[in-house]
Amino acid sequence: MSKDIAHIILAAGSSSRMGSPKQLLVWGKDSLIVSEIKKSLQLAHVQTYVVLGAHFELIKKEIHHLSIEILFNENWKLGMGASISTGIHHILKSEQNYKAVLISLIDQPFIDLNHLNSLYSKFDENENYIVATEMKKKVGVPAIFPRKYFGELSQLKEDFGARFMIKKYRDSIIAVDGQNKTDDIDTMEQYELLFNRIKE
Repeated sequence: MSKDIAHIILAAGSSSRMGSPKQLLVWGKDSLIVSEIKKSLQLAHVQTYVVLGAHFELIKKEIHHLSIEILFNENWKLGMGASISTGIHHILKSEQNYKAVLISLIDQPFIDLNHLNSLYSKFDENENYIVATEMKKKVGVPAIFPRKYFGELSQLKEDFGARFMIKKYRDSIIAVDGQNKTDDIDTMEQYELLFNRIKE
């Protein structure tokens, strides 16, 4: 199957509230970032890109052996929008004619392969729509954006990330229920709470 979607995994943050790089926290037999990459590599129709920033060399050592492209966002301090822009600029300069981009984070560890496949299946049926994840009272990432949005995604700056685009184009969104998989990790307390869930 041809790789018709680029998957950009955003992992450039400094994890200032964690005290250590969130990307390298243990998750099962792997780290959070390796766990996310392994899910992506099981998607047959996807080429995986990982955008790093803070702790670049340290995190690169953890993932350099995997079949991915590692990108460096030199403006990582500006926030998630700058990381999306970095990924999209790289894709637009490549010779790959992707029809869409999947954007995800490394700190939603319960988002599983089934959910990512559900997003792809829904997009496959509705290629002009943004397919995003419904969570509690909002819609967000992981989300798939058709190629017609690449230009605008490449212009994102600072902390205006994918959610900004989803809000702007809310009439062109198809939402897939994230069920109870969308919890994210911003603090060590949240990490410990979610880590205990996988041990139950």
